[in-house]
Amino acid sequence: MTAGDTERTETRGTVLRGLLKRRDDPVAAETPDLPPAPKVTPARAAAAAIGRAAEALYSLPLRSLAVTPGVLTLAELPELLPDMPLLALLQGPGEQLGAIALSPEVAAALIEVQALGRVTARPLDRRRPTRSDAALCADFIDRFLTELTSEMRAIPGYAPIAGFRFLTHLEDARPLALMLEDVAHRSIDMQVRLGAGDVREGRVMLILPQGQEVAAPVTAPARPAPRPAAPRPSLAPPMQEAVVELQGVLCRKTVSLGDLRAMLRGRLLYLPKAALQDATLETGDGQVLSRGRLGEAEGCHALRLSDPASRAATDTAQPLRPAAPPVDLSRPDPFRSPPSAEEGAPKGRETA
Repeated sequence: MTAGDTERTETRGTVLRGLLKRRDDPVAAETPDLPPAPKVTPARAAAAAIGRAAEALYSLPLRSLAVTPGVLTLAELPELLPDMPLLALLQGPGEQLGAIALSPEVAAALIEVQALGRVTARPLDRRRPTRSDAALCADFIDRFLTELTSEMRAIPGYAPIAGFRFLTHLEDARPLALMLEDVAHRSIDMQVRLGAGDVREGRVMLILPQGQEVAAPVTAPARPAPRPAAPRPSLAPPMQEAVVELQGVLCRKTVSLGDLRAMLRGRLLYLPKAALQDATLETGDGQVLSRGRLGEAEGCHALRLSDPASRAATDTAQPLRPAAPPVDLSRPDPFRSPPSAEEGAPKGRETA
């Protein structure tokens, strides 16, 4: 072996030992190239905050479809709000005021997940949200604002959103022009879907003043941050135990006022023969929930509910009419006129 071969062998051995040493040394090992972390934007931060708030409080799936940050004035605010929103006034440090608007779909989903444990797809009644609705949504609003403050902390220009909390419910958007300061306001408009399987879709719009951060007054020594509150218990079990009063009706018959006055104790009231087999189970407003046959159970009158489809197939002589589904419980009953202010109940009618 020549001198040149010996030198090349020693060089290869030195390089190999160096590679092995770098492999065994985690500090010296080269860090693999990783994709850069996505940049935190106001839209991304708002989407993460509202999703985390729904998950932490109610284990409610919430997905943001679109998030649009912007700046608006009080003059254009009423035109940008959702239709018939649940509107809440927010209070921040330094007596600053802001607002948040939840569309009826979002408010209904938050109330349903607390009352029933899930979000339904039932049609919504067109009505203005009440103060009770706002009270049920207050915890979600506060948790969303807390999560949003944490997410926005590293974004320049969004520090003033810290410290806002739910203050009160507003029945109309018109007082906002007098309550809020006449300055430019930051807005975050979010289109979201709530519930497993994308049950409801609605909007959440946050309006906060744009300005310098105002520190809250310090009245006590700083304390450690409290631990996050435990998730609020569901209202589903108590709702399942709620009492619902129903009425069993054999038939309805219109009588004259003279016949009604002539009725005395012990007098017989003749009913149609089909009344015993076609009784109805109704709400207090007279809406039919189901039909059945009058019978007896444990010494008491009882109503045996029946399936209209199966009864119609077996009883061809007197098929039962299909039960009217309770889709509109506010529809007036022709036999039950709404009482006026001076009359406690309708006159000239009797229900057997």
